[in-house]
Amino acid sequence: MNERNHDWDAMVEHQDGDLGAMEKTQLERLSSDYLKPNIGLIYLLTANLFNSAMVVSTKLLETDPSLEKPITPLQILAVRMIITYGGTLIYMYMNRSKIEHVPWGPPGLRKWFVLRGVFGFFGVFGMYYALMYLSVPDATVISFLGPSLTGIMAWMILHERYSKIEASGAFVSLFGVVMIVRPAFLFGSPDNRPANDAVESNSPRDRLVASLIALLGVFGASNVYIIIRHIGNRAHAIMTVSYFALIVSVISVVGICTIPSIGFQTPQTSRQWLLFSIIGFSGFFMQLLLTMGIQRERAGRGAFMSYSQILYALLWDLLIWNHLPGLWSWCGIVIIIGSAICVLKYKPKAEAPVLTDQEANRAIQLQDLEVDEAHQQTKG
Repeated sequence: MNERNHDWDAMVEHQDGDLGAMEKTQLERLSSDYLKPNIGLIYLLTANLFNSAMVVSTKLLETDPSLEKPITPLQILAVRMIITYGGTLIYMYMNRSKIEHVPWGPPGLRKWFVLRGVFGFFGVFGMYYALMYLSVPDATVISFLGPSLTGIMAWMILHERYSKIEASGAFVSLFGVVMIVRPAFLFGSPDNRPANDAVESNSPRDRLVASLIALLGVFGASNVYIIIRHIGNRAHAIMTVSYFALIVSVISVVGICTIPSIGFQTPQTSRQWLLFSIIGFSGFFMQLLLTMGIQRERAGRGAFMSYSQILYALLWDLLIWNHLPGLWSWCGIVIIIGSAICVLKYKPKAEAPVLTDQEANRAIQLQDLEVDEAHQQTKG
């Protein structure tokens, strides 16, 4: 009897081992076939989720009716970037054995870090300013001009491939975005739209200025993609986030101190403090994941993933304002998702290899810089 039980236990253990090996093989296949080749896109999709949380929190702060004096974009940027910069310093010094030249980065790349911060300021300020006078969908649709501009600039400056399928996908997705947001300057204002300054301004002048500044933000954000791609894996991702947060913090604080009409509005309620906290911590993780994603993905295809922000915006509308999308919105969602699937399925095969976490996060020695730059030019 004992021998029979022993044989039965051995058979069960053998079957469990086979099932475990099979599950492990399936997980390895999933990782090697789908996750690793698209790890950059996964980082970008997660970064866009944090970005959408920041956009909604910013809109709620800037239009809070309980404040006598509204909170301005520079105030929000100052708080957000000071929190983000503090997080980057803590991260860098905790991992200084893996990150070289803390906190300023490799000397040969510092000018590019500074440019990343300057263009990054224009990119984020353009969106934050537009949210004061435009609705979230209207401000968002302007930002979606960025992927097309980024792809073209990457083709011109970095000599990256910009295939016909990517161009077609971006163009078709833009139609999907327009269907979802239905901006008033294209579709007109519905007669039954309630007048609500907390959602958008009714002043044509304010809307025009906000749209122009938003376009300036699109140009700045596109340059950020190009600069990060140029830096590549020659510096740790946290280094570009650190410079971005520091430079935007300095510009914002100087603007608050020197422009009399701005001043600094202290949060007055726990809700406002919570929104500021969401903006600050989401900004840190968004910038880190965004940089890691761009380092692993070509600029045009990576920027194309920013269209996921509109899907997140629909989710926030449902959760916060209990608003369900209409027929046009669902048509736009189908178009965007369908275009993204086509680009992923029929993407060009001859692409730069996906970098591992160890390769993407290492900070190289100074003597390697010239070799890496020559390698980048050869790939272009």
